Amino acid sequence: MKRIFLVSIILFGLIVNVNAQASKRSSALNHLKIGELDDALKAINQAIEHPKTKNDPRAWWYRGQIFQAIHTSEEFKSLDANAASKSFSSYKKALLFNFKDPAFHALDIESNPTDQIKFMKGLMDQSTKYVDSQIFSDIIMNKYPALANILVNLGTNKYNNDKKYKEALSLFENSLFVSSMQGKIDTVVIYYAAMAANKAEDYNKSATYYKIITKVGYGSTVEQKANMYSLLARVYKNEGDTIKYESTIKEGIDKYPNESGGLIVELVNFYLGTSQEDKAIEYLQVAIEKDANNASLYSALGNLYDTHLKQPAKAIESYKKTIEIDPVNFDANYNLGAMYYNEGAELNDKANATEDNKKYQTLKKQSDAKFKEAIPYLEVAHKVNEKDIPTMKSLKFLYYKVQDMPKHDAIKAKLTGN
Repeated sequence: MKRIFLVSIILFGLIVNVNAQASKRSSALNHLKIGELDDALKAINQAIEHPKTKNDPRAWWYRGQIFQAIHTSEEFKSLDANAASKSFSSYKKALLFNFKDPAFHALDIESNPTDQIKFMKGLMDQSTKYVDSQIFSDIIMNKYPALANILVNLGTNKYNNDKKYKEALSLFENSLFVSSMQGKIDTVVIYYAAMAANKAEDYNKSATYYKIITKVGYGSTVEQKANMYSLLARVYKNEGDTIKYESTIKEGIDKYPNESGGLIVELVNFYLGTSQEDKAIEYLQVAIEKDANNASLYSALGNLYDTHLKQPAKAIESYKKTIEIDPVNFDANYNLGAMYYNEGAELNDKANATEDNKKYQTLKKQSDAKFKEAIPYLEVAHKVNEKDIPTMKSLKFLYYKVQDMPKHDAIKAKLTGN
C-alpha cells in the first residue's frame, strides 16, 4: 500500500506540473486577448522553456501571436526591438512541432540547408499529418502574410538607414520564406536580398539571388533586366573572379543584344583597366552599331584613342561625332579643347626652342591657330559646368594668348572670386 501511495503521489505531481505548464500557455493566450502583452510574454516564455511544453506547437503558435502583437503595439513595442523576427521564428517552430511525425522535430531549420529542404517538403506535401491542422492553416494563410510586409519594411530600414546589411539580409530572407509558403516568388525581395548580401560581403548568397532574378528577368524595363547581369558580374568581381565577371557580362549582352549598351560600356572599362585595349575597341564598336546615336559611346571611344592608344586623329574624329550628337557634352568638348590646347602648347615650346626666326614664325602661327581652335570647345564646357577650375584656367591662358583681354579679365575674376 505504501508503494502504491508513493507512486500515486509522483504521478499526481507530474500531472500537476504538466497542467501547470499548460495553464501557463492558456494564461498567455488570455493575457494576449485582453492586451496584457507584458504578462502574456512572461507566461509564454515560461511555457516554451519547460521540458514538458517546449515542443508544444500551440505554445509556439501563441508566442508568435504575442510577438506579432508587441511589434504592432505602441504601448508594448519597447518590450522587444526584434519582436517581428521573433514572431516569425516562433511560427516556424510551431510549424516544426506541429508535424505528427516526430522525426521532423529534430530538424535544424535554422542553419542546416538539408534539414531546411526536408522541412519545406514536409509543409508542401499534402499527405503530411499535423497535430493540429488549424495551427498550420492559420500561420500559412493568416499570420505569415501579415508578417511579410513587416519584415520587408524592417529590412529596408536596416539596409538604408542603419547600414546593418547582415540583419537586413536575414529579414529579407525571412520574408522570402513567408512568400514561398504561399507559393509566390517575390522578385523584389529577392533583389533586396541580393543587394544586402553583397553589402554584407556574403558573395555566395548574393550571387545566388542575382542568378534567380536574371533568370526570371527582373526589372520594369528591358534595360533594367540587362542591368541585373551587371550587378551579378560585380559580385564575382568583388570575389576576385574576373573570369566569371567577364562571362556574365557577355551573357547579358547576348541575352539583351539591343539594350546592352550599359553592359558593353562596363566590359570596355574592364578591358581598359586590364590593358586589353583591342577588346575594348571591339566592344565599343559593337555598342555603336547597336546604338549609333549614343553620344557617350563615341565619347568613350574618343577617350580610348586619346588617353590609352595615343591616336589623336581618331580621338578627334570620335569627339567631334559626340558633339555632333550632343553639342553640350562636357567631356567631349573639354577633351577636344584640351587636345588642341596641348597641341598649341607643344608647338609654342618648339617655337621658343628654335633660333631660326623663319621657323619660329611658322611654329608660332601654327601654335596660335591651335589655341584659337581650342577656345570654342572649352567655352562650351565652361557653359555646361561653370565651376570647373581646369576649364577656367585653360580659358584664362588662351584668352591671354589671343589677346582677348575682356574675356581674360572676366574669367580671372571668376577664378579669384573678385
